[in-house]
Amino acid sequence: DGMPAYAIPNAPIPDGLAIDSTLVGDAERGRELYARSACIGCHRIRGATSPGILGPELTHFGSRLTLGAGMYPNDARHLMAWIKNAQRMKPGAIMPPFGQGERDTRTGAAGSLTDQQIADIAAYLQALK
Repeated sequence: DGMPAYAIPNAPIPDGLAIDSTLVGDAERGRELYARSACIGCHRIRGATSPGILGPELTHFGSRLTLGAGMYPNDARHLMAWIKNAQRMKPGAIMPPFGQGERDTRTGAAGSLTDQQIADIAAYLQALK
């Protein structure tokens, strides 16, 4: 996908962070979920109600080749794992985990999104070109 072989990220998804890669996300449902979630407090998407400034800008997220500062390819499986628990994907990540049963390493707060909801948000983000 436009990346030379030496630049293709190959960090493994951490053991125990289960992702159902058969799920198909719905971008419109994902847009609606994103718009009413905590995502908008940290991330910015121009043209959407998403004014956050703490997290990375997501306006053209779907055009990116990688995520997690280049650790992972920007594909549905890795993005779903990232949304489910970014702290497990990249120790030290500030983004809290959003997947059901996942816990924030700093606050202990639990995520609440189902894998289908995560797949929908991932589909929305990947549609942002």
